Amino acid sequence: MAEHERSVKRTNFVKEEEMPCVLYIANGFSADPAEVGEYYGRTELRFWNPTPFDTTVRMTVYYSDRDPVQLPEYPIKAGGNPLLVYPKDDPKNFKDVGPWGMKLISDSIIMVDHIGGRGRKGPPEHEKYRGGCNDSLAKDRLSRLWYFSDGLALVWDPDKAPFPFNEFEWYHILNPNKNDAQVTMKCYYSDGSRADYEYTVEAERVLFIDNYGMVKTNNPFGIRFVSDQPVVAESERFIYGLRGGFKEWGAHLHCHRPGLPAPLTWNEEDVVAERHPPDKTKSKVSRLT
Repeated sequence: MAEHERSVKRTNFVKEEEMPCVLYIANGFSADPAEVGEYYGRTELRFWNPTPFDTTVRMTVYYSDRDPVQLPEYPIKAGGNPLLVYPKDDPKNFKDVGPWGMKLISDSIIMVDHIGGRGRKGPPEHEKYRGGCNDSLAKDRLSRLWYFSDGLALVWDPDKAPFPFNEFEWYHILNPNKNDAQVTMKCYYSDGSRADYEYTVEAERVLFIDNYGMVKTNNPFGIRFVSDQPVVAESERFIYGLRGGFKEWGAHLHCHRPGLPAPLTWNEEDVVAERHPPDKTKSKVSRLT
């Protein structure tokens, strides 16, 4: 390629002020890898800059129990595909911090693949299980509404289970705003019942929700997160075998559960509620505890 073709001016591609890219990660988690192995509690961020010019990424990390931290600017070459590994590359801000979220601002369009080797313990009867690898793309916007179609919590008697696995889920909510967010997790169960769970996500914090022992079991549900502040919500599932040994399905798996922000706008949600009011002849389902 000729040198003049390599030096593509930004103004020939798109105006610089139109280029900033903002991405979010809500489901970060870092533990001490030394506890059970080098990959547990480890997070990888794989960047890709598909544009023909260099860029700089500015990252803000949000925690569950402390103030956010602004990381040093991170340069990425045109076409670059670098990898950051936490806590190895930044133990000060990531070692054993537990749940975290991130806001990334780039001068140019980028993609960020968030890969986590989890270190969370499993449920009480199988605490030794620490999950597998979780992979998800950074989200490109905040929203007051998030939808997940495949909520689940399976708890079986090992001797009567239709298949030898139990499953439960984690939910993560990032609130990068200066104000607290009032968030309601609305569950729509397959048996027709409903349940609401209310949370306050403090300003510039990330909230971790474990559905083990919280939701109805063996009863699939859809989820709608409703917030008075624009946030990011993400979900993951932990699947573990009921018996020891891989030959007896003692395996365990950690997987991302995809969700969508606001398929309907905020006002349309109100219209839908007015046009389809709840059936008052049916018994009211109280909030599960």
